[in-house]
Amino acid sequence: MSSANPVSSGRFSLYAIVFVVLYFAFEACLVSLASRGAGLDDAELASNLSFWNWGYGGSQPPLYTWIAHGLTQIFGLHLAVLQGLKFTLLASIFLAVYAGLRFFDVPRGLAACAMLSMFLSPDIGWNSQYTLTHSVMGTAGAAWCFASLAGFIKKRSWIWAVLFGLSIASAILGKYNGVFFVLALLIAGFALPQTRRVLKIRTFVLTLPVAILAMAPALVFMAMNPAGVLQRTSKFKAGQSGNMALDRLTGLLDFAVAGLSFAAVALVVTLVIWLINRKKKGRGETTASIQLTTRFIGVVLLAGFVLMGLMIVVFGVTHVRARWLQPVLFLIPVWFTLLFGQMRWRIAKGFGIAGFIAALLVPPILLNNIRLNLIDRKEPVQNFDYPALEQALKREGPVATILASRNLMSGNIRLLDPAIKTLTAEVPNASQRLARPLVVLWEGAPAMPSRLRQLMENAGISSQPPVRSFVLHSRGWSAVDHMIYYIYVP
Repeated sequence: MSSANPVSSGRFSLYAIVFVVLYFAFEACLVSLASRGAGLDDAELASNLSFWNWGYGGSQPPLYTWIAHGLTQIFGLHLAVLQGLKFTLLASIFLAVYAGLRFFDVPRGLAACAMLSMFLSPDIGWNSQYTLTHSVMGTAGAAWCFASLAGFIKKRSWIWAVLFGLSIASAILGKYNGVFFVLALLIAGFALPQTRRVLKIRTFVLTLPVAILAMAPALVFMAMNPAGVLQRTSKFKAGQSGNMALDRLTGLLDFAVAGLSFAAVALVVTLVIWLINRKKKGRGETTASIQLTTRFIGVVLLAGFVLMGLMIVVFGVTHVRARWLQPVLFLIPVWFTLLFGQMRWRIAKGFGIAGFIAALLVPPILLNNIRLNLIDRKEPVQNFDYPALEQALKREGPVATILASRNLMSGNIRLLDPAIKTLTAEVPNASQRLARPLVVLWEGAPAMPSRLRQLMENAGISSQPPVRSFVLHSRGWSAVDHMIYYIYVP
């Protein structure tokens, strides 16, 4: 290959890696400095960090919360710490994919272009930066699985087998649907002769016990608290119509639409780049390593798609969102880059440039959504006056615990005063953790929600002080207000 080719350029790949690191560091600072409060997912995390546990309910695995808990024990509970964690994980996704491609002997420049192409996935380049938390952890674990398995295939050492086992645990404990990517990765590994020979060596057997040992405490906790795992499964709307055939057809159609939505931007960019370059002179290079990597990732994506489709058929799921597919299909833009980049170097470079441009479009849009949200004309939840709510509650007296109907309010209050412990009805054994002085906080109507009342009774708190109200004002451009109700139990 000519050194002039971007795909063979070590300098180009170095620039791409530096860009990814600096980009996500900048985004972490931007969100931390621009936010007046936490969004829903960050507020939920801040609330759950009140206690360390083997599981936290809400149908979410615990790894992200564990890592955040460790960081806040060192640096304190601040929004900047939570953003630093998320954007570090996002950077690790890109860097792990690059490392995995290099372990497969994909040329540096092509691997860098493929890495940058992941910005073309809206759920990675946009949703993960704006709202998601656990999906970021699951995708990071999946990317680490890809890199560590590729490392094992190249190095064939027990160290990489152990790292792959730990990565399996991180993918599954990061997001439950990470199990589909792990299975798809193993299917691809054993399906292709070149990789199957390596995975049959005895050292690879280490991965299974390592993964099981790493997951064992959390799995035991889940088995003892199944309600925490199943709390939000209603979002899948399984068996909604009551007609078995109709439910499965509806689910598969919704799944197809979600998959198309996940890949839509990458598909459009692929078409545009191909149309621009189809008549231009130039060449690519199809090496055995590039061909193997392209086939391997293609089988991973196909197997993941089939496994999720089977899950839909078996359980009668009728509702699927694109973001739920992220830990399984995040390699789609990478596959497009490898597949079409073999035709002409210009195409590979086009994917890298398109990803770079997409990344640069995100910060101003992200800033708008955090502070103004003028596009949707909907007040960002970060803009509500949580300090005023905290002060109103503390005027009632000292507060040890807040029991809330939603994490949004309690999590934002805890970011202001980490000494306050916060709980919701989703937290396992919540009634055992209620401590007075206690504030019970809810929205909607003056009557306390039955779930909160039941938790108080389970904790032996029978007193019912008068219900008070508070108008939570917006600090943004709109005049949106929320009526908050609460009681104070000294």
